[in-house]
Amino acid sequence: MMAIALLKRIPSLLIVLFGVTVLTFFMSALSTVDPAEAFARRTLLNPTPVQIADIRQGMGLDQPVYQQYLNWLVHSLTGDLGESLLTRNAVSSDIADKLPMTLSLVAASMFWVILLTIPVSIFGALRKNSFWDHLISGFTILGISLPSFWLGFLLLLIFAVTFPIFSVVESGSIRSFILPSLSLALPIAASTIRLFRATLLSNLNKDYVLYAKARGLSMRTIMWKHVLKNSLPPLITLFSQYLGYMVVGSAVVESIFSWQGIGTHLVNAIIARDLPTVNGCVLVIAVIFVISNIFADMFNLALNPRLKFGGNTPA
Repeated sequence: MMAIALLKRIPSLLIVLFGVTVLTFFMSALSTVDPAEAFARRTLLNPTPVQIADIRQGMGLDQPVYQQYLNWLVHSLTGDLGESLLTRNAVSSDIADKLPMTLSLVAASMFWVILLTIPVSIFGALRKNSFWDHLISGFTILGISLPSFWLGFLLLLIFAVTFPIFSVVESGSIRSFILPSLSLALPIAASTIRLFRATLLSNLNKDYVLYAKARGLSMRTIMWKHVLKNSLPPLITLFSQYLGYMVVGSAVVESIFSWQGIGTHLVNAIIARDLPTVNGCVLVIAVIFVISNIFADMFNLALNPRLKFGGNTPA
């Protein structure tokens, strides 16, 4: 039954991928900057209009936009994302080099998000309206308000300049993950803590909690065996959405910490009008987002089998 439920989601997810590629490709075509001219000025000294026209023809940019998209789509289905105009390497090769760095950063950030969200939310829900609950709410509002780039500079100022625990530029060690992953994770953790706390409080007011209390179960047992189980599905869905967001949002954090991942690579490609790389990176990020949503569906179905039948009665 789980496989059937997931198969029903695949068409809609494929439509999302198709829509993302269409929007990216056609919005890039609306730019007033000519990719052929930008490439010519980077590679040639005082290029002539004839040379620019030849480069444009060689890139296939003289064709209608819809024909360019169809050509790109056919090649991308075979794994050929074209050649980077910036590095002159295959786009797929550049992405394969950069993606592991970003995924490792996102994985470290997601570790912090999970580590902070679940225990802090439970602690706040069990002590509603207490001093600690208000303190947690204050910190979450502050965390949501802090942009990742400002938080990154702040962490560098404190832990690399004022207290030199970390060097400004580190790579290849566990310590190198701490500051950039925290910069990416803390604003997201602040948001998920508020959501998960509200979900826990909503479930604590359900009838099945009153019934469990009447049976003499302790609040700890009720929380861990019943309330937590029924509160996790929306949190898991949110985590999957934030996973795609962190891959995209990592560009700013990567720039601050000189982290050579796909985010920085995408920003450099946009600045250089490297359309093959832009389209390839966006496609890969969209695929990651779709896969994370499929994983969230699988996890939710395993956690609560009623979801596949459309039921929502808590266990």
